[in-house]
Amino acid sequence: MSESRTARRVNLGLAILVGLGILALVNWLGARHYRRFDWTSAGLYTLSPKSAEVMKALTKPVSATVFLTEGSPLYAETQELLKRYQAASPLLTVETLNPERNPARAQAFLKEMGDIRLSVVFRSGEKRKVVPVDALAEWDFSRAEMGGEPALKGFKGEQEFTGAILSVTQSRSPKVVFTTGHGERPLSGRLSEGFERAADLLKQDNCAVEEWDSLADQKVPDGTDLVVLAGPRAAFTFPETDALLAFLRNGGRALLLLDPEFAPGAGNRLVDLGLGPVLEAYGIRLGDDIVVDPRNALPLMGPETVVSRSFRSHPVTKLLQGLPVVFPVIRSVGAVEPAPKDVSVTVLAETSAEGWGETNLADLETRVAKDEKDVAGPVPLAVAAESATEKKARLVVVGDADFASSGGIANAANLYLLSSAVNWLLERESLISIPPKSTDQVSVSLSRGDVGRITLLVLLVLPIAAIALGLAVWLRRRR
Repeated sequence: MSESRTARRVNLGLAILVGLGILALVNWLGARHYRRFDWTSAGLYTLSPKSAEVMKALTKPVSATVFLTEGSPLYAETQELLKRYQAASPLLTVETLNPERNPARAQAFLKEMGDIRLSVVFRSGEKRKVVPVDALAEWDFSRAEMGGEPALKGFKGEQEFTGAILSVTQSRSPKVVFTTGHGERPLSGRLSEGFERAADLLKQDNCAVEEWDSLADQKVPDGTDLVVLAGPRAAFTFPETDALLAFLRNGGRALLLLDPEFAPGAGNRLVDLGLGPVLEAYGIRLGDDIVVDPRNALPLMGPETVVSRSFRSHPVTKLLQGLPVVFPVIRSVGAVEPAPKDVSVTVLAETSAEGWGETNLADLETRVAKDEKDVAGPVPLAVAAESATEKKARLVVVGDADFASSGGIANAANLYLLSSAVNWLLERESLISIPPKSTDQVSVSLSRGDVGRITLLVLLVLPIAAIALGLAVWLRRRR
């Protein structure tokens, strides 16, 4: 009898040792062959091939500081996605800094970074990129109007994080200059019509932002990658346009945001901005009109506020499909036919077929009606031009600057248009190649009968079944 017990104990000990060995082997294999699975229908946490390539090509360390509280929106989504990035490259380190749990460390972090909101901060060397948490999502507020919570419509975490990693690992910061001296929008002052926020966003993308008084210094500053004309109200002189043309012919890039500015006097014509030589050289036509589109009008807004939902296929418009861009007051910008040699022009945004370019500017306040003198719809609102020469020039021209002002880019689609145009002009297409991922909102509707049946099953049937099974086992063991 004792020998039998000893044998059983030996066998039990051997079984335990074998089990521990198997467990250790499984853990070892799991550590060497790490895999994470994404069970979301939209693949929210699956890195795109572009992001995977970016992580594989990393050659320098990158740190990501998650400056969020655990209860803040998108906390779980952000943490899960960053784990995927970490799994793709050991050069990425992630630190979670909860300002509620570690206020001293949070204060030191804010002192170092400046006054930032809840965000994810990427750093590599001296470069940094701040991704605010509200830039990570598109929300559906239709339920909020009836007292419900906003629903997550699209998650833009991968788009923002990959762009941030590229920004902080680029070897050179692009130089962006804004012209001054023609009534352009200011880059400071916290004005809703100013470009302070646009300039801040460029700096966060590791661009160097400067101003250029083109009238005083009639040569584009050395090292400039992009020239921006942000809503000029007075004409450029011939020396200035010559300097801009020389810059473009040498492979330069320009973003022209040209508001319809009324000339002093009768108010029946728009200011001639003197940019004809530049626009003609690249096959672009600037309309002397105000665009109207009643079909896409906004409630409580005048007919001159245009909402564009129609976009042509182009890298600049890749993130805009299905989203509305709001232009408070805009003039038409189209392509000249035939286009100049070695130049291709693409319409980016346009009105519906019912829209038109109103040329009767004298009676805008009393009468707005479509006639045969007006520009027929769909009316082009923005174009991109590119030369096929050895030194490739690129231009984006929009008949409005308000959409990109500090007040205008509060609308997410306006921000997409501005940032995508800048990134295309600077040949940073990789920053606009990852669209937001939609999230499927799954809901279950139960009737009172369904709720009653579920309650009966959980509170009565399942407990009785468990008791009956226990009694059956007890009775069987007594036999």
